[in-house]
Amino acid sequence: MRRMLAILALGLGLMAPAVVLAAETKPIAVKYAYQPTAPIATFIAATGIGAFEKEGLKVEVENGTEPAVMMQMIQAGQAQLTGSGIPSLLQVSSVGAKLRAVATLEYTFTDDDGFSAEAVFLVAPQDRGIKTLADLKGRRLAISSYSTAWSHALTSHLIERNINPKDVTYLVVPFPQMPGALLTREVDAAIITSTEYVRTAQRTPVEVLMSGTQLTRMKLDLTQAIVGRDDWLRQNEDTVVRFIKALYRARQFMQQDNAETGGRKVRQMIQAQTKFDESLSETYYKYRAAYVGRELKHTNPLDIPKSTVVRYRDTMADAKLLTGKAPLEYDTLVDHRYLKRALAELGVAWDPTKVEP
Repeated sequence: MRRMLAILALGLGLMAPAVVLAAETKPIAVKYAYQPTAPIATFIAATGIGAFEKEGLKVEVENGTEPAVMMQMIQAGQAQLTGSGIPSLLQVSSVGAKLRAVATLEYTFTDDDGFSAEAVFLVAPQDRGIKTLADLKGRRLAISSYSTAWSHALTSHLIERNINPKDVTYLVVPFPQMPGALLTREVDAAIITSTEYVRTAQRTPVEVLMSGTQLTRMKLDLTQAIVGRDDWLRQNEDTVVRFIKALYRARQFMQQDNAETGGRKVRQMIQAQTKFDESLSETYYKYRAAYVGRELKHTNPLDIPKSTVVRYRDTMADAKLLTGKAPLEYDTLVDHRYLKRALAELGVAWDPTKVEP
């Protein structure tokens, strides 16, 4: 009997490390609010290479229809993290929401050599006779939501040209439905993604009135930042850091693939996850993924440019789109602790000369 007990005890002892190991390697679940109609290349690549799993995370995607809805999901605890435009963050923060942006998902800019990394364009079919912003008066404009950065930016351009924004009818149309709405004359113009712009141009000649960076008037802009509720971020710092590290690894993969294969693997991931045809996948790659690495001469990896936040804040304040009274200083909206720690753990130096004063 003693011998049997000893054998049993030995067996349990041998099993214990395996049980502990299994518990230690159980992935951490993170609910991420995502807008599938506006796919983000960094998230596509991170998913494609299993970057989240390698950081011990299990990302559970919660689909959202537009930025304002996804911010509500974060506020209500239906999701812990989301990709949000700065205008949405400003709006909810102005009325007291305790949210913070911790990193950038994607940049948009036109480089000094003319290389264009643009997420959206303001376009109109040529048969509408819309060639300038003044021609938008009395017309119907498709936007993806009332809280998008580009629709707010357009408002300031209209005011500068003595055009009453109320003379333009804004209609919310999901990006994939914009080409159809333009062709059937439900709308006359659209602030449309680069891929849907190409899809429209394949069917009818299109006039490009402005690019996204022309709309926002920023040298370096961003489409989305990673945003979470401040209390959840603080309580789950390790998880947030792992999430950012996964995004960084994805961008490193993209940069290397661009250099070595012309983005062959990234293109394949884009087509597999978005279900775009070959032409649209190529367009998406050209504008949303091929640039990765070029932005690093302007900013630290995944950082949120201060000028971006300040520009949107001032533009929205001038247009009386910030109804609350909460302070909207950069340091109250952006928390660098998570990004700096993630980069430090990856051995990536933080360059203070690339931080705007």
